[in-house]
Amino acid sequence: MNFTDLRILKTQERLQNALLELLDTKELKEITVKEICEKAGISRNAFYQHYGYKEDLYDQMVARATEGIRDSLMPIIQDASAVREETIVSYAEHIVEGISEVRELIYVMLKGDDGKFLRQLTDLIFGQNLTNALSFFDMKDSEELRLYYEFQSAGMAAFIIKWILDEGLSEEKAAKLLAGILLQSPGKKPVIV
Repeated sequence: MNFTDLRILKTQERLQNALLELLDTKELKEITVKEICEKAGISRNAFYQHYGYKEDLYDQMVARATEGIRDSLMPIIQDASAVREETIVSYAEHIVEGISEVRELIYVMLKGDDGKFLRQLTDLIFGQNLTNALSFFDMKDSEELRLYYEFQSAGMAAFIIKWILDEGLSEEKAAKLLAGILLQSPGKKPVIV
């Protein structure tokens, strides 16, 4: 990475952090580019070199959170026959650790959510879990399988939201609770790993 790339990344990080702080007290529609720039200590010109609108900055932040969530849902083992109770526990820890990396961002997005982010989160979890089941466990796609994963994904989304909004729940406890839920999956093999 060269010096220019590092400067670009640092500028974008400062702008994202500034918007994140502002979103803690205001809705996006109430925030101005000027406020973001003042909070970040960056000129408006620099802002517009990176983003056309404040919504572009917000969308980049949502994409970062989405990528973090998707990465956390990826299988941690390569062979379905290796799935054991301890791998499910490790998978739950993997999910919680991955989401922890973008927890503050998700928290702010949830605070001002009109339901759109919740739907995106549920759809993301559904898509990744279904993909995992079809490829990892070599399951056949069916309406029943999709309904099951819709149900499971809504539950996982609710769990993630409850954990993020309940600041008293530690990562360790969240991972244990999630592992317990995943271990209760019906059938001979777990539905996600």
